[in-house]
Amino acid sequence: MDAKESQLDEKLKDLLRRASLVAAEIQALQQGDRVPHFDEIELPAHALGQEFSRMIQSERVRSVAASGLEDATCPDCGSRHAVETQTRQIHSMDGPTEVTETVAECRRCRRSFFPSTR
Repeated sequence: MDAKESQLDEKLKDLLRRASLVAAEIQALQQGDRVPHFDEIELPAHALGQEFSRMIQSERVRSVAASGLEDATCPDCGSRHAVETQTRQIHSMDGPTEVTETVAECRRCRRSFFPSTR
């Protein structure tokens, strides 16, 4: 692991630790003075983890789509077309997630295609 990755890893661990403290405080407020059953602690924590996962997925897909692809070749006729981004919702293993993807339109072939950024 290089220095930049190590620094980001430590930053993430610190932010997660702080977020977990806030989430635990929210749970405690919502649950009041009674002693909660463990599943009343685990299930909201798991739901929050899924929300975090969806946020990471959306951000990562957005950054990949925005990585600078300006035009692409139509796979049918070979002509070049401008690439734009659009968002849509998918269903990831952690639930509905909005993703940004690249799309180009070939009017000659009357089709849209989804070029890879690589």
